[in-house]
Amino acid sequence: MSQIKKMFELQQQLNDNTNGPEWRSGITKDGRYISWLRCIYMEATEAIDSFNWKHWKDIEGAHDLDNVKVELVDIWHFIMSEAIHFGDTQFAQSYENTESERQANPELVIEILEKLVAVASGANVDKSQNALYEITGLFFKALATMSMDVPELYKRYLVKNQLNTFRRKYGYKEGTYIKNWGAVEDNVIAFRIMEEHPDLTSEQLYKELEKEYELIS
Repeated sequence: MSQIKKMFELQQQLNDNTNGPEWRSGITKDGRYISWLRCIYMEATEAIDSFNWKHWKDIEGAHDLDNVKVELVDIWHFIMSEAIHFGDTQFAQSYENTESERQANPELVIEILEKLVAVASGANVDKSQNALYEITGLFFKALATMSMDVPELYKRYLVKNQLNTFRRKYGYKEGTYIKNWGAVEDNVIAFRIMEEHPDLTSEQLYKELEKEYELIS
């Protein structure tokens, strides 16, 4: 199974479990309206803000490229959700072998993300537009320009997906979940596990999270 197809399957499972099967018609099980397009452009603006672009502040500061990657993974969550809602996920397979740049180009990434914001927000206002394919193309262009390929996207997505699933099971919504695992947050532990065992499946990663959580709960 391709990594992109696997990510779509995991995203559908997560959305089903979190929002109920109704989410595909645009509402949650609690009757809340869902706007995946708004989610996409809001996350894109957060990615832009991870760059040191402000001419009046932190002039010598470095770009937070690691957080840009975190935001890109979040954008991918919402692109997949919009694709499933729209009823077409097959087109994304064409991006499986996207080639990445050797080095990130911050200025170009910002430009691509700004285009993504414009397209997604415009389509959210004008519902007659079908911007899904253009948004996806811009996303993978941003991914490549950030020197990320699909295997890296997959690993990062897998961590976030399984951690979200894990948090939900162990009382995140109810407020009983312990987010700090010792001296660091759970996401740090999850990424460490994946770095040490890069070939873990989603099921194996989940079991490793359970082992770690047992040590502090």
